[in-house]
Amino acid sequence: MQKKIKWLLILTALIFSIGISYASIEDFAVNKKSVKGKFRSFFHLDSNSLNHKYTTSDYLNEMNPEKWGIKIGGYVSVDLNWDTRRNVNAREGSLTLYPLDIVTDANGKDINARPSFNIVAMNTRLSARIQAPQALGANISGMIEGWFIGVSNVTSNSFALRHAFISMQWPTTKLLLGQTWHPLFTENCFAYTVSGSAGAPFQPFSRAPQIRMDQTFKKYHHIVAYISSQRDYSSLGHKGNSSEYLRYSAIPESGLQYYLKIDKENKFSTLFGFGGDYKYLLPRETTADNISTQKGIHSWAALVYFNYCSYLKNESHIGIKAKAVWSCGFNDMLSVGGYAVKYYDSRPLNQNMDYDYIGLHNISAWIDIYAKIKTWEFALFAGYCENIGAMKNIQDWNNPQSYFMSNYNIKNIYRIAPRIKYNAKKLQFAFEPEYTSVCYGDTRNSLGMVQKPNDNYPAAQLHSVHNIRFLFSTTLFF
Repeated sequence: MQKKIKWLLILTALIFSIGISYASIEDFAVNKKSVKGKFRSFFHLDSNSLNHKYTTSDYLNEMNPEKWGIKIGGYVSVDLNWDTRRNVNAREGSLTLYPLDIVTDANGKDINARPSFNIVAMNTRLSARIQAPQALGANISGMIEGWFIGVSNVTSNSFALRHAFISMQWPTTKLLLGQTWHPLFTENCFAYTVSGSAGAPFQPFSRAPQIRMDQTFKKYHHIVAYISSQRDYSSLGHKGNSSEYLRYSAIPESGLQYYLKIDKENKFSTLFGFGGDYKYLLPRETTADNISTQKGIHSWAALVYFNYCSYLKNESHIGIKAKAVWSCGFNDMLSVGGYAVKYYDSRPLNQNMDYDYIGLHNISAWIDIYAKIKTWEFALFAGYCENIGAMKNIQDWNNPQSYFMSNYNIKNIYRIAPRIKYNAKKLQFAFEPEYTSVCYGDTRNSLGMVQKPNDNYPAAQLHSVHNIRFLFSTTLFF
């Protein structure tokens, strides 16, 4: 029955995407002239826009640089969700990543094969946009934004900080200081999903305190350089999730990106970018027998992304976005990657040893095809990620304590999620059916790669579990 639902959903998504593509192309063919009136650039949509709920910084450019002021904004959001299976999730299921593995009871029945529903309103947000007089030749602005989702599952429904930053903008230089989206999130290129995950675990998802500079060095060409720390989204180590592993390395996380952005008003916008990120972690301060250690793990990520939007008539547009990430040692951005204890001998893992670490490689990619036609928005999201293991052997590789990642039994994950939104002035209704499948395995090789049955591992077994989520969201922007 579930396979029939799966293929029915996939077929619906394909028909859905073909239909919106045909409607958009027909609309474009009928009207090849530029859009009448001023249309906001695709790359400068703020948190009050009805198109999405994520980006928070670009709108500051719209404020008057000669005046001082504070503007209150945000939205009220009510989400109803229904799942066919238990998932790895947070905040009472308002943020869901992928379905949990099979866990059987005394009679062999899968405990996690249990449907559920929930209604949540704690994704509601409140922001204060700050405009200050010019200083040092720069336009000065800032923002504070919070939401009622808390900082952990035990603090759900409490107010928590999302963004708090200062922006300084010169003609060709932008400097941002404070907490906002991690640069690997790429605010210029992410999927406007109805789900609050924005495409995670295929999309890096994190907000971080940072100092970030965006330098325009030639028309359309930009370089982004940054250093950052960790707060709510932290790395995994011997003490669980904590920002201490990065802090006590005494080396800030850093990265560099290049992007090309061309925005032809009322015609098209295109974006292409790539970059890398590096951080050094100290997973523990002492061994199990209280001997100080300085052994750490070098973690890195490389990404490439693309975003194209074509403007049509009546403030409509169609477009495509895509992004690919290759990471090693990353487990702090809602991904399935991480690291492990590096091989040192054939004996079982000994926590008293002052051992080294080895990064586990993870590749992920997603694509999002979308169309906004007047007050309607249609889109289709698809994502895939896979654990491809380490480059060198792992110590005691069948021992869970040798791994520092969300789930070392995952081989790959994929997702298909069409969505539809309808905007009635400041009120938005959205619906998103989401199919997510995970391939789990019970056997790993010495590199931490989950194995399918073969000559070397004849007893290996793979199995897939699936979840279908139906999400209906109502949002009032102000």
